[in-house]
Amino acid sequence: MHKISGLHGWAQWIGTCACVALLSACAPHADAPRNTDWSVLGNSAEMQHHSDLAEINADTIKQLGLAWWVEMPIKSGLVGNPLIHDGVVFQSGPAGYVFANDLRTGKLLWQFHPTIDLKKASFLGYSTLRFNRGVALWEDEVIVAADCRLFALDQKTGQQRWEAQSCDPTQFYVINAAPRVGEGLVFTGNACGDSGMTRGYVDAFDAKTGAHRWRFYTVPGDPSKPQESPLYEMAEKTWGKGWYEKTRGCASAWDAITYDPQLHQVYIGTAGPAPLDPTERGTDPGDELFTNSIVAVDAQTGAYKWHFKQTPHDGWDFDSSIGIMVADLPVNGSVRRTVLSVPKTGFAYVLDAATGQFISGGAYTPMNWAKGLDAQGRPIPDREAMYWLNPDKGGVVMPGAMGSHGWQALAFDPASKLLYIPAMVMPTRIAPSKAGVFMGTMLDFYYGSQGEAKWKPHGELVAWDPVANTVKWRVEEEKPVNGGLLHTAGGLVFEGMADGRLVAFDQATGKQVWSQQTGGSIAAAPSTVMVDGHQYLIVATGNGAAMGTGSFLSKYDSTQQSQTPPRLLAFRLGAHGEIPSLAAVEPTPKPPLPRQDAALAAKGFVLFDVDGCTICHGSGGAAVRGPVPNLNRMPPASYEFFHTVVHDGALSINGMPPFKEVPEADLRALFAYIINEAWNAYERDQAAAAPGPAHARP
Repeated sequence: MHKISGLHGWAQWIGTCACVALLSACAPHADAPRNTDWSVLGNSAEMQHHSDLAEINADTIKQLGLAWWVEMPIKSGLVGNPLIHDGVVFQSGPAGYVFANDLRTGKLLWQFHPTIDLKKASFLGYSTLRFNRGVALWEDEVIVAADCRLFALDQKTGQQRWEAQSCDPTQFYVINAAPRVGEGLVFTGNACGDSGMTRGYVDAFDAKTGAHRWRFYTVPGDPSKPQESPLYEMAEKTWGKGWYEKTRGCASAWDAITYDPQLHQVYIGTAGPAPLDPTERGTDPGDELFTNSIVAVDAQTGAYKWHFKQTPHDGWDFDSSIGIMVADLPVNGSVRRTVLSVPKTGFAYVLDAATGQFISGGAYTPMNWAKGLDAQGRPIPDREAMYWLNPDKGGVVMPGAMGSHGWQALAFDPASKLLYIPAMVMPTRIAPSKAGVFMGTMLDFYYGSQGEAKWKPHGELVAWDPVANTVKWRVEEEKPVNGGLLHTAGGLVFEGMADGRLVAFDQATGKQVWSQQTGGSIAAAPSTVMVDGHQYLIVATGNGAAMGTGSFLSKYDSTQQSQTPPRLLAFRLGAHGEIPSLAAVEPTPKPPLPRQDAALAAKGFVLFDVDGCTICHGSGGAAVRGPVPNLNRMPPASYEFFHTVVHDGALSINGMPPFKEVPEADLRALFAYIINEAWNAYERDQAAAAPGPAHARP
């Protein structure tokens, strides 16, 4: 229906009605499409990433084209699910940036950036400048996390309404996830970087004022002091002897927090304990509660309801802090409220939402760490994969340490009851190592990438039937780390790919029905809304630098061509806009310094890869195109300059923290490794560009 304004418009409207009074009513057509919003992460509190819109379907999708695209004013590719309210798209980036764009045109309406004092930040706190996975909307507010704080902004203007402190940035805490909302509250967890240096918890704040309402700790406190309640007295007994001298437990709720509006509960997914090696934690432990668990708490009070333990004695980093969805499913002839959980383990679970009772579960992807689930839903580990029982051996574990599923969004079809999973197949070689600061094991995330067919890394899109507890279909994908999912009533499942393609699959068969190169790698789940009679599909693209694996696993989550500036794109039927271009890739320049001692560089490799340099700088120093320099292309010009940056913090204002505790010998080893990796990249590019052998003339 066209908008008509002013007295002249009303006169036209009345006249038109009089002329057609005998033929039709004076009201708009009953079937006229209404404008819709995508104002909650996943389009519902239940996190189902489903839309009832069906204008874009298998028959019409061939007409889908680009309506508009805009480049976003930030260096890190945006990875949060775009939220949409009243014709505005809201997205966030690292360091607490928030952007509001007009849905119809893409025009940037406003942006917000809080002040962050890095002088108070721990090493982990610097990741505030690197990673962020989205915002929350509540009534007329948009809420973002950064620097252990929550910021609430006016949706119309971007002006700050309130600010709330959740964790201490001087400690090993950071918040990178999108806040969750429900019942007038904002829920947020935090991350400890798998350090074991801090105690995990979830906070709830008043959405209108920022006032703190409750806190739920995910692990017990100091056993030498009284615990907060009998709940933690019980939990402390499950950690074994001497655990607190080695770890504070951690159990970060670093992403998965799902609100249930029917049962008024919040489901919290927790990470594993640290250190990763179980022998370096308490002796004779039990379940080390509440690590690797789904925990249900009262939404208004934070009071404990139930928990379900998923990975006892975790030594593989198989977090449960991802992939929690709520759905109504038929169980034994009746409909039950259930929690669907897809952690890193390779198993998918169905739990009773009211009690936490295990209903069903099974493997949806290849694995060798466990043989299955027992009747209570606990895994049956394969002792060969429990490398700490034979510390001199190590081995290859599937799923790898990144897990079979990351934080990328699941999707659900309420009609067929199928759950769609963006799966990762990345075998990890685990070997003994005492060189690492943060873990006592050496993890080779690239294992199998050199041609071993048995361990070939790849991605999968899996359709899992949670009622029949079986895989209905799976599609293999070239790159292991791809984007989150969207399911629509048009019978389609949308997924963005590491190489920049946006792909639509048939919901029933997995057959690809449409694909479009977007010009940048995609990690975010797409969103879809109806506006002015058109169904829009909104997706964020770019270099993926706003997620933890952006540089760390750039070989798996992007290509050099898809590492482009952050962009926001809108698709609709009948549009014919020009797709933005992929990146041009120039050969690596010749390093300014000669190769360094090979033995020293080998020591530097262990320090660089194990001690966490890869998180920002990427494997071998090859960070994605974004806010962090690619050290293959920009190696340090001298050791003296390298020392002032890494040891003294000369570039700390730019987000490079000082590492004053690193010994001089280690600094020289790191320097040697970085220079040699730059030479390796240069020589690879030269070899690739060299012409093949000339053919002899007849």
